[in-house]
Amino acid sequence: MTESDYQRQVDTRSRQALQASLERGSYRSLWGFHASLACGGDPDELVEIAQGHHEPGPFNIIPGMFLLGRWPDRIPAEAEKSIKHMFMEAPQQRGNTENHWLMYYAGNLLAAERWADEETLWNGLPPAAMHAEASRWILGMISRTATIGHYEYDSTGYHNEHYVPYLALAEYARDPYVRRQARQMVHLLLADMAIEYFHGAYAGGHSREGNVNTWTQVGPGQGLNYLYFGDEEFDADRHCHGYAIPAIAAEFRPPALIARMALDRAQPHAVRKTKPPRAIYRHVSEPPDPVRKYTWMSRSFALGSTQTGLNEAPAAPIDLTSWDLTWRGPRHHAKIVCNHPYRSPARFSAFLPELPQRVGRAVATGKPYLQVSDRLFGASPYERMMQHEGAIILMYQIPEDDLAPYVNCFLPKTHTWCEQDGWILSDFGDFYVGLRIIGPYRWEDIHESGQDGNWIDGWMLRIKDLHAAMVLEAIEAEEAGSFQNFCDARCQEDLDLSGWPENGLIAMDTLSGHRLEMNYEDHHTVDGKLIDYSTYPLFDGPGIDAPTDTGKITFRHGDDKLTLDFDIDRTTAALPMRVIG
Repeated sequence: MTESDYQRQVDTRSRQALQASLERGSYRSLWGFHASLACGGDPDELVEIAQGHHEPGPFNIIPGMFLLGRWPDRIPAEAEKSIKHMFMEAPQQRGNTENHWLMYYAGNLLAAERWADEETLWNGLPPAAMHAEASRWILGMISRTATIGHYEYDSTGYHNEHYVPYLALAEYARDPYVRRQARQMVHLLLADMAIEYFHGAYAGGHSREGNVNTWTQVGPGQGLNYLYFGDEEFDADRHCHGYAIPAIAAEFRPPALIARMALDRAQPHAVRKTKPPRAIYRHVSEPPDPVRKYTWMSRSFALGSTQTGLNEAPAAPIDLTSWDLTWRGPRHHAKIVCNHPYRSPARFSAFLPELPQRVGRAVATGKPYLQVSDRLFGASPYERMMQHEGAIILMYQIPEDDLAPYVNCFLPKTHTWCEQDGWILSDFGDFYVGLRIIGPYRWEDIHESGQDGNWIDGWMLRIKDLHAAMVLEAIEAEEAGSFQNFCDARCQEDLDLSGWPENGLIAMDTLSGHRLEMNYEDHHTVDGKLIDYSTYPLFDGPGIDAPTDTGKITFRHGDDKLTLDFDIDRTTAALPMRVIG
């Protein structure tokens, strides 16, 4: 795939998605109106749309400025007047998460540059003051990401809300340094996505995914996946999400190297990542450790896990998907995941400003799924895991007084599961899976009607044990021979449970010839060698050189190379940041 071939492919997919958005009528928003302007629609329709967006929060601030930057000669004067009103007179809201703050500051920086001759902006400050404050935050976020990782990391739901503001700054900012740094961030966020990309899905652990983590492809990020990687059939329902439209309509095209990284699955390999520790307001005595991710990218499946760095109960993130096994298949048909559905008022008030006495009800009013007992997502402070290649061990030590004294495990219904010597095994065609549940469990049918037919549909194994545990191994069929050979071999390999739960120890031999030993409290070893998670770089995988704390990152594929240097001043303290999800 040459650069020119790749650019033409992206152009074709861009036109396809924009035309589909126009025909579907899904363009009627500040985010989506690019489709109308790109495909010959009526620009005057934007007047009514812009007048209806007077709530000046982050989700209107940034798309409004993106429209003005992308289509300087196509925006009706009355529509521009309405957008300008958000920056001249309306009391703006900054929001409360990292993506909110980024959209807010990026939009205000672009506004301060566009209307630099105005005496004051909405906050009573001159544009130069707003520009200085916005650039301080934006450059601070970039510096943090380039040295210790991205806070709202690998989010299928929120990646766009980071990518689009940086793309707007990279394309339209007049400050040359902000523009340079933002352009590097655009490349970094795309590469971050590419190295765990798996057939339209974002493999591995996800920081903010919520109640759709049994879906195979999910989230607004699918629009970016299709635009830049394009290895699946076009589906307007999935690929025309409004939050992706500004990127789909933009002139920017990344180097083909990033797409080749995403699509190259010739050799199974591990991807490692470091993400920053979460900032916690209250209820904890020690700050959390950084997040470490490990994802095994095989030809037919991807298995990913997370060391969350959170060991105190209230600090458990709300929307985290800490691990999963994913492969190609329809929604609910190609995921395995388990979760201890921990819930506590302290968990929410560790991140949010409300009082502990009311925050649980306040959060559950808008997102009731955060409190349900059958939940399959959300971090548990009592969950530990380790992984090597296609094998993973999961352990739980749940207190007796916990509100959810059990673990939920999701299995798809569309495959036959057989039991042999305590193992649950299945043939997925190109690969096989075996899992061993440790603790008493029962099979339940879990189904919830909802969007596009159902929110969730599958088997839920309810493991009713305070010391629940599970081991799982996935292996390519060509490496194991027949399915029966796999079943016999997996059942015969050693699984040492003699130290569980009394000593917190589980050990297993894998079919690839490795010995995994895990202690709940501390050490994880592979073939007797201790895993030192503190040595994980910012990114690690084939052709990647990205140590933490340097801001210097190189991606290579074949003869091509992409080098990013964020010009980091190590004497400057990191900008404080928080995220609730």
